[in-house]
Amino acid sequence: MTKIAIFPDLAGKFAACEDAYEQATQEGYAENPAVIAAVTALKSAWRALYVANCNPMTAQGFFSVKFAAIRADRARRAAREACINLHAAIGQAALEHRLHNRCLTLIGRDVA
Repeated sequence: MTKIAIFPDLAGKFAACEDAYEQATQEGYAENPAVIAAVTALKSAWRALYVANCNPMTAQGFFSVKFAAIRADRARRAAREACINLHAAIGQAALEHRLHNRCLTLIGRDVA
């Protein structure tokens, strides 16, 4: 039986994504629809990666093991892409949040 583990670099990316989302939540721009969609995609990719990592352990036969390994590789790539998309969405939301605060400052309203 072949066991496919989560690579350390991918685990580090997930940790970085969690930290970035926590910071976005604290700064108030985690409610942005793009950030919410990116978080949902990341959670989905994480679940797919977990399932893909369990499949090789239960697979029997040459082709079953190979297909399970291919699915796990695709799940890893999707998870990396979802993490990159989350960072991009958080960056865009942060820029929009700063621009909104600047506009409020220019018109004389308090920035909360």
